[in-house]
Amino acid sequence: MKFCAIVIGVLLAVSSPGPRLYAQEEYPSPPRNSSEYQSGKALQDTDSLLSVPYVSHGVSTLRWYSMFTNIPDDWVGTGESAFRPEGLPVMGGIAFATGVLLLGDHGTYAFSHGLYTRSEEVRFASNQFIRAGDGKTTLGIAAAFALYGFVGDDSRALRTASGTVEALLASGIAVQLFKRIAGRESPQVVTQGNGKWRPFPALQAYNKNQPRYYAFPSGHLTTAMATVTVISENYPEVQWIRPLGYGIVGLTGVSLVNKGWHWYSDFPLAIAMGYTFGRIAAHHDDDASGPGAVPGSGTTSLKVLPNISPEGTGVMFALTF
Repeated sequence: MKFCAIVIGVLLAVSSPGPRLYAQEEYPSPPRNSSEYQSGKALQDTDSLLSVPYVSHGVSTLRWYSMFTNIPDDWVGTGESAFRPEGLPVMGGIAFATGVLLLGDHGTYAFSHGLYTRSEEVRFASNQFIRAGDGKTTLGIAAAFALYGFVGDDSRALRTASGTVEALLASGIAVQLFKRIAGRESPQVVTQGNGKWRPFPALQAYNKNQPRYYAFPSGHLTTAMATVTVISENYPEVQWIRPLGYGIVGLTGVSLVNKGWHWYSDFPLAIAMGYTFGRIAAHHDDDASGPGAVPGSGTTSLKVLPNISPEGTGVMFALTF
């Protein structure tokens, strides 16, 4: 917790409270809402982090506190994207993949954990890759982007730093909510088959013995996927980011099963959540009609929001029209 506070403090210290030019790719499409930009003329600049030319279209709405104030809209945007007609096939695919993996969880875990137990090399590699999904690693990456952005006056690096922290916090809270709803036990404390589900455990019971309840979905994989997504969305012209990042995400997932913290069926939802929160955080600043836009323009939408009280946790649904 001290490390997290220090890193967030660094981000706040180096982030400018005023507006900054935000970076677009070299040949961006015209802004859909030009009134948000200070000028309609594109300014040619050079990305100081990767020495990549890009075009800045004007002043961003991003502020130093956006990484915190954007979080409620991230939750709303994620819920809306899931319940839109075009999002339903994706949700069906996630449910199907989870169900298929669930059928083989016991056997796949036994195989993976056996390798982890017998091989010192597998054990060492697994422990290293698990760190990729640790919140400390993500905050360290965000701090590096923030420091570089501040020193080099690199607005895209600052945007990446802010989006990374935003995605970490927004997805992390959502994952904790889902864990407390599902209550699935992890392989390391399994008592039956593919892991017993104890929905809506009491807060005291959850905090006292978390491995009995925290398996579904994986917070580590959500964090890793969100981090890769934010970085790749901010640097779309850097072709190696996605292959390398997705490879690390995959190896992180295998490592989590090897160690006995998760089942493979814990991952489809985690990957989807990480990608969605990362993409929304990366584009929250684009324009008012982007993926993180606040509803209320006359369209009907369904909001899914967390509801946490002393009596327990749950989900609140709200219809806006």
